[in-house]
Amino acid sequence: MDSNDASYYAEKVSNLEKEQLEFFSLSKEQITVVKSTLRSLNSALLAVSKNERILYRGLDEMVKHISEHDSEIKEMFSGTSMLLTVNEHNMQLERALGECRREYDILIHLILNSQKGILPPHSITLAQIVWQMKASQADIPGELTLRIPLSAAHQNLIVNVVDLDVMYCNLFVFYKSKLGYNPVDIDIVTYILI
Repeated sequence: MDSNDASYYAEKVSNLEKEQLEFFSLSKEQITVVKSTLRSLNSALLAVSKNERILYRGLDEMVKHISEHDSEIKEMFSGTSMLLTVNEHNMQLERALGECRREYDILIHLILNSQKGILPPHSITLAQIVWQMKASQADIPGELTLRIPLSAAHQNLIVNVVDLDVMYCNLFVFYKSKLGYNPVDIDIVTYILI
């Protein structure tokens, strides 16, 4: 070995020693970080344990309080439940009475208007007239044709070809529909029992 080889190996050995010192220094820093993390974890676990004991004590006190005042709590909840049920039934009754009042008002207006020969718009709809016309098609001779098609798209045109007369007798309201067929008009009588 010559002096060049000796200096080369000496340099490599010194680099290796430096890297070992850096590694030991880095290991010490990492050990310090791990110790610090473990201390914080330990203190957090101690705090959780303490809070858990406090929670258990609080739950025990709640259980004692509930068992001491059980009947009062049950009465309070049953009273509240009863009140909610009564309120719900009351709202349903109010809705039903409101519907009855509305239907009764419609019926009174239907009778009053039919006695005057007026057709109230809510008593029979265009869709119902179209349905009655379709139902009566079998009774109408085949050579007669309606002036408009019988479909939902054309039901607004029904008012142009139908003439409705309203009659009231006892508990019946009669609607006589005069339908505009080509070449003659046909009468269809419909009634509603009130």
